[in-house]
Amino acid sequence: MKLKTYSIVLTVHIILIFNSCSKSEIKDKVVQKKTTTLSAQAEIDFKKIDSLKNCFCDYPEECERYENGTFLESRRFKDKVAKNLMRLSETFLDSYPEDPHYNEVLKFFFNMTFEPLFIPEKISDSVTVLLSKDNLKYTSPILLQQLRALPKDKQASNDWLEKGQELAEKFLNSNAPLERKLEIEIALLARDFRSALLQYQSLDMQKEGVEAGFWERFDKDYWESFRLRINDLLEKYSDLEVMGSYVQQFIGLVKKFSPTLAEPYWKGFLKLTDTSNTLSNSKGFKIVHNMAKKNLKALKSVDDAKPLDIAFTAIDGSKIDLANMRGKVVLIDFWTISCGPCIKEMPYTQTMYDKYRSQGFEVIGIAGNDDSAKERVQKIIKKQHATWPQYLDNGKNATISYHSLYNIKSYPTVWLLNKEGKIVDKNARGMRLEPLIRKYLGLDK
Repeated sequence: MKLKTYSIVLTVHIILIFNSCSKSEIKDKVVQKKTTTLSAQAEIDFKKIDSLKNCFCDYPEECERYENGTFLESRRFKDKVAKNLMRLSETFLDSYPEDPHYNEVLKFFFNMTFEPLFIPEKISDSVTVLLSKDNLKYTSPILLQQLRALPKDKQASNDWLEKGQELAEKFLNSNAPLERKLEIEIALLARDFRSALLQYQSLDMQKEGVEAGFWERFDKDYWESFRLRINDLLEKYSDLEVMGSYVQQFIGLVKKFSPTLAEPYWKGFLKLTDTSNTLSNSKGFKIVHNMAKKNLKALKSVDDAKPLDIAFTAIDGSKIDLANMRGKVVLIDFWTISCGPCIKEMPYTQTMYDKYRSQGFEVIGIAGNDDSAKERVQKIIKKQHATWPQYLDNGKNATISYHSLYNIKSYPTVWLLNKEGKIVDKNARGMRLEPLIRKYLGLDK
């Protein structure tokens, strides 16, 4: 009897074990199915976001309204698109924290192209009249008034800023690589910098004359918090060489609006990264220290009365140094991949290059882009049959940004140097180019 009872108990126990295993297996399969479904949905949602970011207007009439509408119509349309993408990105980030695309969407959340304006639905009649004028040139006094008068939903804006801060802090507290964390910190800083820059550009400043000293002091105070944030990031990510590029980009941006700050900023970074700092041997500090020395030296040489001092390694690996080109007439083409007229001009420049190179004419191209544009630059010059050396001015190996150094603000910008290496023309393009080449090569004597 006891044996029979034991056998029954054992059988029941075995059945329970098998049932438990079966339930566990079923649970695993359910979890796996849910995970697979979740991953599939995440991929669908990501593709939607990814496709929308490259399509600002879905229909021709929308593009027409955005490009040719009034100031208010244009801004409302941009705000609508940006808010939609912001919501999609936010939902993705909250729903799929473990997805491989998370970091990419997080950077997209801070992307300047789709940054909402948070225009309220109701605007006073007097402001509406001003904002309903046609789109105007950026230098127009009316446009400056419109930029200043454009109202903002403060609560919605604050919610967006807080959400961005929350998402960034969550990512920074994760086990993500330092390089990815730095990207997010830079994206956060860039977001705040753009907001400050928008306010700055809306000011009606006269930086010359009796007020010059006031605006110089104003600029120093205005950008100080961002300089300190860059300092903190440099110390926090001192082992990352890419910090050199971020420092250079920051100074380059500020210099466009406040040229007098370039020298004191580089002096500050030179002092911060010297041997007295315990981090002086870190990779990031060494890069920035070297950059600071070279940029301070270059700033002293910015004088149209002196020979130009430019040296770099081109995309094709060739070493370029204007000091070795004395005795030749050199054309310097400052351009970017987004400048249509710059690209359109290349075939004609190539014709001049082929025609006069044997007589002492040289051309160098300085593209105001970073390493991410390298392939695009190569495709452009191949398509345009441009054979002269090209340089990525904001590449990771660039110690000096020549666009920033020479305050290049508009394109095309094409300089011609005489045989002594001095600038003799700052608009050497089109039908003006050949007569200038002949003149400075001494072919028309």
